[in-house]
Amino acid sequence: MSGTTASTVPLPGQAGLGRHLLPLPLAIAGSILFWASAYPAIRVGLRLFTPGQLAAVRFLVAGLCFALLHLLRPMRLPRGSALARTVLAGALGIAAYNLLLNTGEQHVSAGSASFLINSMPVFAALLAVLLGERLRPMGWLGVAMSFGA
Repeated sequence: MSGTTASTVPLPGQAGLGRHLLPLPLAIAGSILFWASAYPAIRVGLRLFTPGQLAAVRFLVAGLCFALLHLLRPMRLPRGSALARTVLAGALGIAAYNLLLNTGEQHVSAGSASFLINSMPVFAALLAVLLGERLRPMGWLGVAMSFGA
């Protein structure tokens, strides 16, 4: 069997070889479950850790998972300017995001935090329109779907 089908998710580095990790519906359900449970889990984690410590624990778990995945399926790491951009994106898009989210959840409910985070695509789309970009109908559909998640 060559290539991927609509009902499977290929292993990293194995696209087109017919090796699959999970059936697509299971991967989607797992993603939704883990994503939705993150906000109440943060609330529980903040009982034991400060916002920074909680972010560090989450990064440690994620790092160990990626290290295991790298041992199973070695990946080429970025170099040069791609590495610098990756580090910057990780610092701002992951580390700062998690620290701010954890800090915010000390002051608002998990549901409010979830609502605010899920409204970000709406604000990004509106900002894009204000800056002169034109969003196509499929883009607006994507914004609506992300807001309804």
